[in-house]
Parts: sequence; C-alpha cells; structure tokens
Amino acid sequence: MRLRVVSTAFAELAEIAEFIARDNPDASRGVVRRIEEVFTRIKQFPYMAHPADTSDIRIYPVRPFPYLVFYSIEQDEIIVRNVRHEARRRSNR
Repeated sequence: MRLRVVSTAFAELAEIAEFIARDNPDASRGVVRRIEEVFTRIKQFPYMAHPADTSDIRIYPVRPFPYLVFYSIEQDEIIVRNVRHEARRRSNR
C-alpha cells in the first residue's frame, strides 16, 4: 500500500517542528523523527489504529509526544490528512 501525506499534514508537521525548535532544536528533530517513524508504522500496519467515531479517519498517537496522526485508507492508498497536537483533536476531511 502506498502512503501519501497531503500538504495540510506537511504544513502542520512544519509548524510543530518550528514551534518546538524555538526553545529546543534537538527536541524538535526528535519529535519530527518520531512522527516519521509513525508514518512508517502506519504504512506497515495500516489497520492497526481503529477508525475514530463513525468516520473513516483513523487516529494513531505519536507516543511519548502529545501528537496524533489522522489518516484514512482508500483503495490501495493510505492518506495522512493531519498531524496535530492532542488538544486540537479533530481532523479536516
């Protein structure tokens, strides 16, 4: 299955990295690296995360950090739609 990260998710990831880098560039790189590991994990095991509520959006936590990756599975493609802080929770569809 192919993994595609939409521009919104890339922009959110960049915002997260920039925000953390203001205080701690090393921590910022660590968070981004962990999020990229989650992308790899989702590609390997796309059905690991359960759908949220009644939608087709799945949510995968970026542990130990307070971020969530929102994605959907459509035919032969995994689409990462958002990368957000847990406090923001909802995904744009």
